[in-house]
Amino acid sequence: MRPSRAAFSALALAFLAGCSAGSMAPPAPSSGQPATVIPPWMRPVGARELPPGPMTFETKPFETKPKYGIYASEVYGSDLLAYHNPNTGNRGPVCELYSAYVNGFSVDGKGNLLIPTAYPDEVSVHKGPGLCGKLIGSFSDTYGQASDAASSDAASGMIVVGDIEESGSNKVGNIAVCTVAKGCTRQLRSSHITGFGGGVAVAKNGDCWMSSEDDASFSAATLTYFKDCKGTGKAARGWKNAYYGGLIIDKQGHLISIDFQTPALWVYRGCNPVCRVVHGPFTLEGTSFYGNLNAKGDELALGDNQYGQVDVYRYSPTKVTYAYSFNRGLSASEDVESAGFSPTI
Repeated sequence: MRPSRAAFSALALAFLAGCSAGSMAPPAPSSGQPATVIPPWMRPVGARELPPGPMTFETKPFETKPKYGIYASEVYGSDLLAYHNPNTGNRGPVCELYSAYVNGFSVDGKGNLLIPTAYPDEVSVHKGPGLCGKLIGSFSDTYGQASDAASSDAASGMIVVGDIEESGSNKVGNIAVCTVAKGCTRQLRSSHITGFGGGVAVAKNGDCWMSSEDDASFSAATLTYFKDCKGTGKAARGWKNAYYGGLIIDKQGHLISIDFQTPALWVYRGCNPVCRVVHGPFTLEGTSFYGNLNAKGDELALGDNQYGQVDVYRYSPTKVTYAYSFNRGLSASEDVESAGFSPTI
């Protein structure tokens, strides 16, 4: 039975079991702070055969830290963790960035890391493509609760931030359009977004998309297209997803759309606003909501909420095959939410 929408309106403040030794819980908001939405994909729903790995860093983490790697986020963890790439041996994390209540995150075309956090509602940009790079800048999301972000050049260009729901009384998703220098300066709203906002994507030509949950059914999904990241948006036609999820643009310009609860993955072309299926649905190992491609565009890393791990797949627009998983330092009880390569395409 799917939980009601009201069940996700309270902020989860407990530091859940399975947290790492020495880690600290994210700070609780004061009584004057608005409640943080806990959307429906943030819930542990199972356990996998892969044995859980304790939070154990490499013996000399900063001496052996690789130049590039794979990031993983947990909603209830207090850090974004970075790993070797590949990590077929289930090695532990090599460095970490403090980040509380992270849903989706991304790496831009220049290798910089974008981290939106739900508390406080802000986005930070870290220099890449090296792991755990220095902070370039951060800004508050004044339009809603940040859950995803995408950009082709986060340090100096436009950043689109996906909000689970916007600020104020209109409790539906929206996109905030921002830059590091000026913060969030405008908002993209649409009548086609009727429930929680999910994934966002931005193309090289400046078009952007948001997936969202249908408020009427809590199970159907919508995809909304914004030409030039402006206007009131158009409903994408021909979108086959049964459920919403993260959005990724591949090397050929196709839109990869994660179907959270099926769980599956679709590859489309167009969606501006007419979608044409390239291939799919590809079956996934567990329920995943967010993920990212590697620099070659031939591997895909997804956060696996169901099994508390990162799943890596070999990717082409017409074939997606499971490669391996790792979970060292991760916990299903803390909701593994997203994963991504640095560098990316």
